[in-house]
Amino acid sequence: MATDAGARTWTLTTVTGADTLTDVHALIEEMMSAGRVEDADRFPFEIAVAEIAANIIEHAALGQPVPMSLRLRALPERLEAEFTDEGRPARVDLGTVELPDALAERGRGLAIAMAALDELSYRRQGGINRWMLARERVEPT
Repeated sequence: MATDAGARTWTLTTVTGADTLTDVHALIEEMMSAGRVEDADRFPFEIAVAEIAANIIEHAALGQPVPMSLRLRALPERLEAEFTDEGRPARVDLGTVELPDALAERGRGLAIAMAALDELSYRRQGGINRWMLARERVEPT
């Protein structure tokens, strides 16, 4: 963990596999335990981070292992997450993401993440996928 102008940072570097989501949740728990984060921010942020992680695990390399990193930052006014992975490009237009039909069995992850966050962006550059997530804190600490 590093401290930089009021920001605290936690990092996970891994190759995706059966324990990746458990590792992501453990990193979030470490972040949340280190500072006061209201439940109104904690739960939506954790859900959004987990949804993006699950999408990377499932889609970036079609369920095969792929190098992935997650950097979490807690700032006084917001919570941030940045994922990078070396998998396939995500075929997604975030401007058109919406919840699927109520009977659909899949396809809710990005819509849920977008609803939980103030910012969600994706870009691919130099063979690397980069997901940026941010949630403004309800009550800055």
